[in-house]
Amino acid sequence: MAKEKLGVNPWLKIWVNPRETIQKIVEYNPKHRFVILSFLYGLPMVLHIAQGLSLTETLSILGIVIAALVVATFAGMLGIVVASALITWTGKWIGGKAGFQHVRSAVAWSNVPNIFSIVIWAFLICTFHDRIFLDTFNEQAFAGRELAIVSTALFLQGVLAVWSFVILVKGIGQVQGFSAWKGVLNVLIPFFLVGIVIWMISWLSWTIFGFAGI
Repeated sequence: MAKEKLGVNPWLKIWVNPRETIQKIVEYNPKHRFVILSFLYGLPMVLHIAQGLSLTETLSILGIVIAALVVATFAGMLGIVVASALITWTGKWIGGKAGFQHVRSAVAWSNVPNIFSIVIWAFLICTFHDRIFLDTFNEQAFAGRELAIVSTALFLQGVLAVWSFVILVKGIGQVQGFSAWKGVLNVLIPFFLVGIVIWMISWLSWTIFGFAGI
């Protein structure tokens, strides 16, 4: 029914024509498939966090995967909402006309490539088991088959990340009434702002606690 109303299959069309696809989605329903897309965004993010925290030292691999599946949707929703709010807010500085719901739709649908990121994660988990959730995983000395698998996975993840970014900036450009290049600016401004805030907090913490000798 949704496909008939949209006139396209957004899961396929978003890869090659993100502007047209996003426009059809926001006209139909900006909330379309938001929960599923939140899961697609959240699961790889949670798995990366699990790896960075070396959770395999305290949890079984089954426990890590189950926990990731449970919290992925909520983590994804939070990430998409925060990113969308920042893009909506800063977009108005450069003439953006989109409301929060339309921006959120563009942000959410840029995560369609994560379908394949999740497949890659599943393959890595099946191949490396507990080792994949160590923060030193990428520093290990791989050879032979393992080296080929890791190298291919990293390459594919890089390609998917670039493709996701292209979908994002084109989608943002469409809902905001921007060119793709101005869409890039709208996406980058929040990242710079967050970076500045993090730097200021770090500097203040160092200044206060450093001089206090804590």
